[in-house]
Amino acid sequence: MVVERAGEGESSERDDELRLARAAGAGDAEARRALALRLMARVRNAVRYVVGGDAEAEDAAQSAMIEILRCAGDYRGAGPLAHWATRVAARVALAQRRRARGESRRREALRDVPAADGPDGPDRDDVLLRRRLLGCFDRLPEERRVTVVLHLVHGLTVAEIAEETAVPVNTAKDRLRVGRQELRRWVLEDPALREVLKGRLP
Repeated sequence: MVVERAGEGESSERDDELRLARAAGAGDAEARRALALRLMARVRNAVRYVVGGDAEAEDAAQSAMIEILRCAGDYRGAGPLAHWATRVAARVALAQRRRARGESRRREALRDVPAADGPDGPDRDDVLLRRRLLGCFDRLPEERRVTVVLHLVHGLTVAEIAEETAVPVNTAKDRLRVGRQELRRWVLEDPALREVLKGRLP
């Protein structure tokens, strides 16, 4: 009987991801397709929280995937490939948001956001809950929404958020504090979200 030691499975998966990323970065067409298929749903989710509207999110997702494929060779395997990709996607989305700032656009109705954690996608209840949660995020003013998303969804520290959004650390800290308070209040006002996120409120 073969007993897999603790961490061996994770190490093997990381090695596979590293090989795939290196091949994609070297221009291997099959590896690039495989990488795009593996990451696209997660990338769409990542940018949707940052840019807000669905039309903008689709544009940002395409741009993010192009950038991920371009710099895939930079992935070093220090963490999961998906986490590295969402960081890249968040930065691309932020850059697009900056370029689009000042433009007046009518926001499109929310549509289903593909799941990042499985090829079959979420069931109907999950889709509806995700819509409601996105609705809470969308109520935040743009600066607070981006700050909260970078912290809660992408795991950036306050210092990293300040650097990414080009504001002082105290400004980022204040936006995060107020944004989390508002998000928590709106989640608590929604019975369905309150039940699902019990004990995990921001």
